[in-house]
Amino acid sequence: MVDLLNPNLRARDLRKLVEPHLFEVNWENGVDETSEWVVASFEEPKHEENLVSWLENKKISSTTELIITDLSWSNLHYLNWSEFLPELPVYFRDQQVLAISSNRSWILEYAPQQIARFGRWVKN
Repeated sequence: MVDLLNPNLRARDLRKLVEPHLFEVNWENGVDETSEWVVASFEEPKHEENLVSWLENKKISSTTELIITDLSWSNLHYLNWSEFLPELPVYFRDQQVLAISSNRSWILEYAPQQIARFGRWVKN
């Protein structure tokens, strides 16, 4: 199993442990079966409710540790799932964001078009 929280790992090491394996991600359906993407806008309460409900249905433990980064991997944030969910509007803004579980079992990707998708690694 991969441990992305290893203190000896640098940002570029984390990137090398994640990016080459993105093709192994099995992207789950969005709120309906027509797309893997979900509207991730906070301008309308309905969209925010759908997003949060969709994420809560992933059955992720509140203590699961994760890493949040942009595509440059220069701005890393370490927190747990229960800290992340209430802060979605802070992280989901104007740039691409990846939220990766510390054991590299799942990934949440946000795109600046205000859409998000969730997937799990087939192999770990």
